[in-house]
Amino acid sequence: MTTSSNNPKSKTLLGIWALFLAFAFVQLGNGVQRVLLPIRGESEGFTPSTMGLVMAFHFAGYLIGAKSAPISLSAVGHIRVFSAMASLASIGVLINSALITPFTWCGIYLIGGICNATIFVVLESWLNDRATNENRGQILGIYMLINVGGSAGGQLLANLGDANGFTMFIFSSVLLSLAIVPMTLSASANPPVPTTSSMPFWELYRLVPSAVVGTTFASFVQAAMSSMAMVFAIEAGMSTGKATVFVGAGLTGAIFLQIPLGRLSDRFPRRIIILFCIFISATIAGAQSLLSNSNDLHIFLNFLFGAFVFPLYGLFAALANDWIPSEKRISASSTLVLASSSGAVVAPIVLGFLLGNFAPSSYFLANATVLTLIGVYISYRTRVREAVPVEKQSPFIPLVARSGQIAHSLGRWIRNPLAVWPKEKSDQE
Repeated sequence: MTTSSNNPKSKTLLGIWALFLAFAFVQLGNGVQRVLLPIRGESEGFTPSTMGLVMAFHFAGYLIGAKSAPISLSAVGHIRVFSAMASLASIGVLINSALITPFTWCGIYLIGGICNATIFVVLESWLNDRATNENRGQILGIYMLINVGGSAGGQLLANLGDANGFTMFIFSSVLLSLAIVPMTLSASANPPVPTTSSMPFWELYRLVPSAVVGTTFASFVQAAMSSMAMVFAIEAGMSTGKATVFVGAGLTGAIFLQIPLGRLSDRFPRRIIILFCIFISATIAGAQSLLSNSNDLHIFLNFLFGAFVFPLYGLFAALANDWIPSEKRISASSTLVLASSSGAVVAPIVLGFLLGNFAPSSYFLANATVLTLIGVYISYRTRVREAVPVEKQSPFIPLVARSGQIAHSLGRWIRNPLAVWPKEKSDQE
């Protein structure tokens, strides 16, 4: 009689949950640190422009890490790479608490971005390898929930202590270090190394300019929310508790409308749904710019703003897939990640300058302006190019900006769920 412990499927599920636990620790640790740095920086006299530069270095690290991760994975394997990156990120948090200068923070947070991007590649490629036809959709849903919810939860945990001491930095470091435990105990063969191929940027722009421009500008707004919302809250005079709730509300809102808006975009012309999201988001940002800094309505509006802004990346990725040949979609997705990263790097620099030289409401006005520019461009594209018929649109996949292997693999599975079944069945047998 076969016990559950000897059941390959049970081992697969246990391994997946170990990876999820590791990912949760990483996101909680990152969320705590993302609150600590702006608060500590403000108390040390850092200007918003300086904090914007620090955040820009972090997103630049994501870009470097995403490109270099496959090289590391092929050299030493997933477990060693994950352990090294999590340890290095944990050490970086402690250094940031001891060496408080703009130069060191930029350098350490750049390395932190490289570590986080590499960790994401490790986790996503591993989960993708472990997934089966029966659980692939559930895996993506849980992954998305941990990705956004873990970061939001970490920011709320930052209320447990004072950012001006060492305690909360140590707490963030401990969370990152704990991620190593479930990963190293999840013993299994290393999954395949993810591909690094990408489509030339101009080729993708020629095929679907709306997706390239839209992804870049939408990532600008998303990066502004995830990196500079706390800086706005500090400049607006919010208490630490209210500031973390304000930022967490935006990230929490990102979870709620991904699937409903995606389904609408599968049933109606995609660009119409995109324009609807842009119009609502720009209107919300414009309304927030008119409110006083202390108005509690900011929290609810930021929740709504996140709900309509964060699905845009997945909507633009689906729009790209409507036009790109199926055999080029994986390489095109890598180029979309580059476009997304470019927008994310620029956002903190621009927002830091605005918050340092103008009123806090410039944060909302900048987001509203960028969204309006996207809306104008997409409206123009609807006039010069007919949409793909609804019945020929590719299925929407709820992606987070700079998401990678597991989400794009899910897209292949949705389009042809039986294509990989014989291989998976034979592997299990």
